[in-house]
Amino acid sequence: MPSSLPHQTAQSVITLSSNQNRRRNQKRWSTSTIQCLVLTSVLFPLALWLSILLQFGSESIDESIPVRESINDENISVKDRQFDVAATQQKQQNQQPKAKSTIAYAVSLTSCGSTTNLRDNIANGGHSSDPSFREGAAVLAHSIHLSSIRNFAQSGSHYDYKLIVFVHPNARACSDIFEELGYEIQIRDTPFKVADIKSEWLQEHIVKSGCCGEKEYLKLYSYIQFDYPIVIHLDLDSLILKPMDDLFDVMLADKLIGKEDESIESARKRVAVMHDNPLPQSGSIDAYFTRDYNMINPGKKRVGVQGGFLMVRPNQSAFDEYIKIVLSGNFRSGGGWGGQYGGYFGAQQIQGICSYFYDKKHPGTGVELNKCYYNVMADPPRQNEVGKCRDGREECQDCRDTPLEEIYSVHFTLCQKPWKCRVPSSSVEKQKAMCSKFHGEWFRIREDLERVRALERNVGGSEVGGYVKPKGEHMPEIFRGFCKSGQARGYIPLQ
Repeated sequence: MPSSLPHQTAQSVITLSSNQNRRRNQKRWSTSTIQCLVLTSVLFPLALWLSILLQFGSESIDESIPVRESINDENISVKDRQFDVAATQQKQQNQQPKAKSTIAYAVSLTSCGSTTNLRDNIANGGHSSDPSFREGAAVLAHSIHLSSIRNFAQSGSHYDYKLIVFVHPNARACSDIFEELGYEIQIRDTPFKVADIKSEWLQEHIVKSGCCGEKEYLKLYSYIQFDYPIVIHLDLDSLILKPMDDLFDVMLADKLIGKEDESIESARKRVAVMHDNPLPQSGSIDAYFTRDYNMINPGKKRVGVQGGFLMVRPNQSAFDEYIKIVLSGNFRSGGGWGGQYGGYFGAQQIQGICSYFYDKKHPGTGVELNKCYYNVMADPPRQNEVGKCRDGREECQDCRDTPLEEIYSVHFTLCQKPWKCRVPSSSVEKQKAMCSKFHGEWFRIREDLERVRALERNVGGSEVGGYVKPKGEHMPEIFRGFCKSGQARGYIPLQ
């Protein structure tokens, strides 16, 4: 039946096509199934890993950043150092809590110094206007930074800082460097007119005594910095080694919101007071200071305040009262303020008047800190090493035995200025040893500052190379290559 052949052929073709499509669909389904299974096996672990990351948050992410422990490895490339700085800054920003408050750190600049007569304290303005004051201002500022909340990962401090310099009009011409270093410049004249002092004797002598004559009273402007709850005035040859949060917490106990009593009590126990005297009630403390027992004969009852460290609560009434005391001229030759607070270097300036203010006029509001931990100068506790204790007691603490890690701040007086490149020669080994440690810390912080600056200069790769270690060969274990010889002209200045 030939006529049926086309129909049968068509049916066969349709059947064949249908079978082929069925096989093709089965194959396609099988392939899709396999693909789905493979994709699921990949996505499930990935989703699990992401959920773990989200659960642990930024802490896990921070830990995955390959930040090096120190930037002191000279084998690290400039690009790697830049990455380290950026990663470290990001990590600190993630970890850094909100600051409790901002503390003002103030210094004074009374003149631009004299290169013709370096022994003239008045012409040079004392420590604050040494021809090398730029070095002191820069390293002091960096030491403050390292002990603040801005370096929280290392310091653990909860306080921010503000740098201020009080500049006498005579020193305006050399004050620009302070702005470059991050200080706020305040042009301030002496807060009183010498001609208005009622005592002719004091008029004549106040301008030619102490470190810088009547200009040292620029320090009183610390009392009217009302944008800050606490102001610390330091000399430029000072160095901060540890955060002083305990002092701040105790002084501000009446203002810190949400601060538990137990925490304040713990802070009180850690404040080292001279002669282990009790602290006044928290919130009633208006000032911290140390005293200079080196300036008196052993046993003298009224000892002057050491003028290189003064921490105060701003107070307009206190400022006004100081000016009133000076203008009254109530300073007796050989006796001092009120006829009792004097007889030592700087008695007519801050050293004497602060002692009179807090011991006589406002007892119980100022605290004498232990000079073995704050404003440490490595001074001997006894006259001629073996004589009587300078503070008049039978037994006295030797600050030169204090472990370096327990010291909060250093003052380079007896140990001489770091930029002079010499450790004072002393027949007493512990004196030389402690001064060597202090100088070592100053140059350690200076080197850290140089490294940070080198990294900042190289951000973006605009400059080839990073920190270059100096080649000074004089006592490199102390001076870290920054001194070519043991004298001032051998010092290698900051870059």
